[in-house]
Amino acid sequence: MADGTIENIFLVNAPAGSGKTTTIRAMMLKHILQQPDDNILCITYTNRAADELKKGLDTNKIFIGTIHSFFNSFIGIYLSHKQIIDLYFDLYSVAIQERIANSSEDANINSSNEKYIEKYGALNFDIVRANIKSIYYNESPYNYLYYGGLSHDDLISFTKELFDRFPVIQKRLTQKFQMIFVDEYQDSSASVLKLFYDAVKGTTSRLYFLGDKMQQIYKNYDGSFEAELPTLNHSIALATNHRSIPVIIDILNKIYNDPSFTQNTSEKNVSITPVHSPRVLICDDILESVRAEKSKYTEALLLFLPNNKKFESIGAGNLFRQVSNMEKYKYGRQYSAVNVLTDNTDENPDPLFKLLFIITQVVVFDMQKKMGCTIQLFKASPKIFNKEVFTVKTHEDKGRLNSKLNSIVNAYLSDEQTPDIGGVLSVIKDSGLVKQEYIASIIDSGEYSSVLIVAVKEFRAISEYLKAPDVSTQHGVKGESHDTVFFIAEDSTNLEVHMYRFFELWSHINISLSTFESFYYRYAKFVEEVTTTIGVKPSKINKGILAQHSGFLEEKSAELMSQFAGNEIFEYLCKKPYVEYLKKPNVSNAKECFKESIPFGALSAYRLFYVGCSRARKNLSIFVEKDKIAPFCTKFTEKLTSVGFAAETMPSKE
Repeated sequence: MADGTIENIFLVNAPAGSGKTTTIRAMMLKHILQQPDDNILCITYTNRAADELKKGLDTNKIFIGTIHSFFNSFIGIYLSHKQIIDLYFDLYSVAIQERIANSSEDANINSSNEKYIEKYGALNFDIVRANIKSIYYNESPYNYLYYGGLSHDDLISFTKELFDRFPVIQKRLTQKFQMIFVDEYQDSSASVLKLFYDAVKGTTSRLYFLGDKMQQIYKNYDGSFEAELPTLNHSIALATNHRSIPVIIDILNKIYNDPSFTQNTSEKNVSITPVHSPRVLICDDILESVRAEKSKYTEALLLFLPNNKKFESIGAGNLFRQVSNMEKYKYGRQYSAVNVLTDNTDENPDPLFKLLFIITQVVVFDMQKKMGCTIQLFKASPKIFNKEVFTVKTHEDKGRLNSKLNSIVNAYLSDEQTPDIGGVLSVIKDSGLVKQEYIASIIDSGEYSSVLIVAVKEFRAISEYLKAPDVSTQHGVKGESHDTVFFIAEDSTNLEVHMYRFFELWSHINISLSTFESFYYRYAKFVEEVTTTIGVKPSKINKGILAQHSGFLEEKSAELMSQFAGNEIFEYLCKKPYVEYLKKPNVSNAKECFKESIPFGALSAYRLFYVGCSRARKNLSIFVEKDKIAPFCTKFTEKLTSVGFAAETMPSKE
């Protein structure tokens, strides 16, 4: 092709509110109507997104699912082949042997090894190899190395290896699918993008990467696919914002600060005016100001950064903390506390909260005097409820069931008699409505002990909130929108979001996403090479490491300063520690250098700020802490005015 464009691979910019889901669905339906013998693949980032896309589509010609569900399905037919098992051992033999050799140093590994020995009689590499007859996806963040189980991440890397080593598998992708969508491409790993790119390039199949780089909120993408992006077909762009009114869209365009990604207002929203102009509220007490404004705008969506703030504001902070501390819901597990506390469907994986959400509906039906609906609810969950107890054949049966329901409803609603979740569970157990083994799986396991003593009113608060959610996190609102949005500006070390550092940078420097990302990916790659060489993160540098690598670190510090000389983002965010280290190369100064989190925290805040603002249809308020912007307040106010915000100082609490 003369201009170097790969015509059958499209990069579709789809900013917030641009109707991406509707567009994908329409494209799939049109293709199936025109080419009924073709197959379509649509990769989504979450199950929720997959479910949204599936609405209205009834065809066995379209596969819609997450990358893990697709890869698991697509490569499954190969995973018992000898060549594939050989590949597994090529990739993991060192890790397996190290785990066997180092078992005595780790109690968890030791326990795992003992279980293996109990099952197979001995444990060594040859036995492990002989026992693995097939590879499988274990739906966990961890590999089950002795059993051939691939984790979330390793399913992807293993599939990439399969495609690279066995071209016949790669070719099968485009033989089977003539149209492929990768939704939210910006949150996919570069290896996934490259896998599809390599498979489709040079074929007659069409591949569409859809998304918005400003809405990248996960740290999966490392920038290594950047060189391919300009070569893709950019002829399709979703430039109309169907969600927000002109004043909000104007702010979004100015925050994005890139003419090639400018959004237009849809005709239906052109004449709509907001209740108030977009504003930034400068607060002494940010939460007090949020509460005061929420009393005026009761329908406002509150966007906090961390989940604990979200649940605190709902009235369920203690319940969230206790569930978060459960081993199976800690960071990195398949399900999180947020998942099980907010899923009021049959898909909730947690036995306690699945039951409590059903009881919540029982309470509603009881108030409405709809015993028949309650019985149908019980019938729909035969693994939980005793058919013998809820079956009604006579008037006496109805009376007995009504008595049991009343006791459960009273327990659930009464804070005085049964103030905790365990008390409600005891009443449910005594009623006999729930199968004893189901109740025992919760009470006897011990893992729920700290959850059962939490006040039941906290769970009621979550149930009430789910009827009309008006509190979320800035990470959790992609795809959502509300007429009125309150964005609460916060920093988070755990999430690597430095909101106020971004505000300061933004106030002083004219930045765009493309310039910030370009700097960050180059800087992060440089830092990774340095930390790989010294073998530790900067925070772990000690006198011994410094003595061993002092010349190297000084050389790299000078090289980095030279490479990024004149880069305003580097000068503002990162330069000072290197200057201090080169002046005085001691341990404390060395620890402050080569921190990839410094620019990433500001970049992440930049994206989240944009995403939060993009949720607003009409009214937008940003709450900031007065003390945190004090050093750059004048510049910040000037920046806000130039973008389209009105800056207001909230009255101090008397």
